[in-house]
Amino acid sequence: MAEALLQDKGFNGFSYAHISTELGVKNAAIHYHFPTKEDLARAVIQRYRDRFQLWINNSRIKDLSPAKKLDWFFSIYTDMRADKGKVCLVGSMEAEFNSIPPGLQAEVEALHKELLTWLEATLSEGRVVGAFRFNGDPAGKAALILSSVQGALQMARALGTKKFRDVVEQHKLDLLA
Repeated sequence: MAEALLQDKGFNGFSYAHISTELGVKNAAIHYHFPTKEDLARAVIQRYRDRFQLWINNSRIKDLSPAKKLDWFFSIYTDMRADKGKVCLVGSMEAEFNSIPPGLQAEVEALHKELLTWLEATLSEGRVVGAFRFNGDPAGKAALILSSVQGALQMARALGTKKFRDVVEQHKLDLLA
């Protein structure tokens, strides 16, 4: 619930009242587990980080070809969109980065770095085995892809899912050797 609210409304756009209403509980029940909204958001980010680590360390993902790994990565964002109008959790937090608490900023930064590190390694692997071709270094290409996909999710809110899918397809066309 909190993750969906962060993706839909951002950190500054939701309150405990949103969650308590949706769950049919009192605000105090949420405060009991998460004394502050920052605690709740940090727990959401940490859960996402844990989930991402489980995914990338799963042999079904680790053993994929670089092209299939990239497809899997894009599917995270495609599934998120699936016309629910959600944006990337990292992207929603980065849009508000200057106005979120420092502890939450650190969690967002850590998650973003983990995403970029994995994507950079996948791009490097793909280049080495001849599956990907691109100019520049893998770190720069990873940053371009991640920021583009995050932006495409936001753009799709106004222009629809097709625009998002077009961006993903363009990245594949640009990379595939």
